[in-house]
Amino acid sequence: MYCSRCGTQNDDASKFCRSCGLDLSHTTPVAAVRDPQVDVTELDLVREQLKDEYEIVDELGRGGMAIVFKAREKQLERDVAIKVLPFSLAFDKEFVERFQREARTSAKLEHPSIIPIYRVGKSGRVIYFVMKFLRGKPLSSVLAARGTLPPAEIRQILVQVARALAYAHKSGIVHRDIKPDNIMFDEHGLAVVTDFGIAKAASGGKLTGTGMSIGTPHYMSPEQARAQALDGRSDIYSLGVVAYQSLTGRVPFDGEDSFSIGYKHIMEEVPTPPLETYDQRTVFEIIRKMMAKSPDERFQSADDLVQALEAGGGFAAVGLATAATKAIPSLAGVRLASALTTPLPRVSGADDHHKRSVAAGIALWVVVVAIGLGAPGLYAYKKGLLFFARGTPGDSASRVAGDTLAQRLLSDTGTAPAADTAAHAAANPPDAARARLVPPGTPGRLTLQGLPSGARVTLNGMPFRGLQQDVPPGTYTLAVRAGGFAPYDRLVVVLPGAPSTVRLELQPLTVSREDGKTGPCDQYGPAYNQDNLCFDTRPVPLSPTRIPVPADATIFPRQAILLILVSREGATLEARVFGPSNLDTFNNEALDMAKNLRWNPAQKNGEPVDAWVQWPFQPVRP
Repeated sequence: MYCSRCGTQNDDASKFCRSCGLDLSHTTPVAAVRDPQVDVTELDLVREQLKDEYEIVDELGRGGMAIVFKAREKQLERDVAIKVLPFSLAFDKEFVERFQREARTSAKLEHPSIIPIYRVGKSGRVIYFVMKFLRGKPLSSVLAARGTLPPAEIRQILVQVARALAYAHKSGIVHRDIKPDNIMFDEHGLAVVTDFGIAKAASGGKLTGTGMSIGTPHYMSPEQARAQALDGRSDIYSLGVVAYQSLTGRVPFDGEDSFSIGYKHIMEEVPTPPLETYDQRTVFEIIRKMMAKSPDERFQSADDLVQALEAGGGFAAVGLATAATKAIPSLAGVRLASALTTPLPRVSGADDHHKRSVAAGIALWVVVVAIGLGAPGLYAYKKGLLFFARGTPGDSASRVAGDTLAQRLLSDTGTAPAADTAAHAAANPPDAARARLVPPGTPGRLTLQGLPSGARVTLNGMPFRGLQQDVPPGTYTLAVRAGGFAPYDRLVVVLPGAPSTVRLELQPLTVSREDGKTGPCDQYGPAYNQDNLCFDTRPVPLSPTRIPVPADATIFPRQAILLILVSREGATLEARVFGPSNLDTFNNEALDMAKNLRWNPAQKNGEPVDAWVQWPFQPVRP
């Protein structure tokens, strides 16, 4: 059946419209009442109104906001797609004007991954715009046919879509309705984003007066569901939901209606799916950062997302999102968004001049304070005792109109409506303006917490000294090896100029001898050989532990660290992989070498003793 409010086609058994959430229980299925001639008449009407310039070939599909036809442009002899506003919405003059205005705004976007709009027009009852005809399928159809996509394809799609979003955000436009239906593929397999501006056209008037959300709520960001001010980071969250669906075959949050789905976006942690391969885990960690509940914890721009995806020229070591995806603790001010696209305000020259004036005033004030206070003032300034806080912009007097689903959910909270999106965006510069303050290559500061004494730490195989370092922006594999603890590996993302803190949670490791001995020096764990209880000097092999790697090997392995029990006679009693290489074959070669090694055994009070030792096995070119 078709939704009487937005025109979306739903299954006859659906209780609610999958696009706008309308209760369909009192709607009669189309098949029960509809004359087959209705479709013909609708198609004929479009053909009649546009016959002078376009030959309507066929209907491609329909959704909540439009009916799409394939057509032939007579004058230029090319195939085009014509998106027509449903006739049920064409009577709303305010909406039609907004629809046309936003379509013209979107037509100004020129990017390889944004579908070009050729014309916006009206002919009689037919409100339409003409765009490029794409011979590929939408991502939703690809997912319906294949279920999931491999990580390499997901990364490729994310990069292409993120570049399109970065361009749009810099042009002052937030999409607000990123979903698989709005990501198409052209004949070359390039991902193309569609429907910029359409959601904004539905952000007011009768369409949102009852809390309706244009577009499916499965892809809404938490701030979108809360009716808060939106910027480009909302699109990044929605794209993260698309990536999650591409990786797992399902959306992260589902429910019976848009009301319950929006609530989950706000309150529930992103579920962790089964991840079998390294590439899957890598992509999921990028998705987790994209879907952080707080916009401040996500990638701060689509360019940052592209940089993270392409870090290191490949994806052998992609970073982990350190941002929390857990529930936002407070529901104060929660409202489900009724608007889906807001152009970002441009930063005017006057604003730049004002900022420079303020900066100059602050600098002058610092000089005066330093001169007046002398050395104590300078000391306090350097120590961070003298600082400046950015002012918080005041709330706008304007309000988001209309009762929303989240407002009905939380009507007893007594909170004020959220401030108008445009007013908030005007008070806070857009992402592009903020991003100019930090050059792309500026190192970020990585801090480690909970590092055991004597631990060895590496980033992408390179030593990491101390607890804090400035690291070039990118994505890294963090590896920690500490005596008595299980190997610790995780992925981190370092953004330009931003601090990142990683709390290490190493698990104590207890390894017992296979012969069943259980003395304090027979079990390897965190307290092993504490205060030299077991030995004074550790075992050392009598020959180098280097393993040759064939010259034609396509992948060069990382070192493997083995945990080895050495007898007092200098023989290997047991060997286990402690810090694995990236190649299982190299781990096996290291184990084979360890079994035949001869050792200078551990010494205790001048006598040889059995002892455990961690020892690295290095790959070398012959």
